[in-house]
Amino acid sequence: MAIKPHRAIRTAHTRSRKFSGRCEACRKSLCICQAYQYTDESNGAITASAPFLCRSCYEQRYSVKIPTETEQYKARLLDKLSNYLDAFPDGKERDLLSRVMRLIDSTN
Repeated sequence: MAIKPHRAIRTAHTRSRKFSGRCEACRKSLCICQAYQYTDESNGAITASAPFLCRSCYEQRYSVKIPTETEQYKARLLDKLSNYLDAFPDGKERDLLSRVMRLIDSTN
């Protein structure tokens, strides 16, 4: 069974681009795990033609803030500690946990 020509054209335009090993805006050398690419859930052609960018170029182009691994870890840790805070009815433990949470939140 032959593929219909109009279907072949559509799939050819939605195929992902090959990563060149560089940021396509500033030409900085990148590993594939450090490259960011815009994805559009409703339009595959936009996703397929989106450039591979480094973190700073991606944040600048799309006006978003990508949290670092440290920020993600701090957010998860503070979330867990806040869950523990609800479990302690005593004032001493709650005070200690709230101090630890403030310390973590204020550290870089």
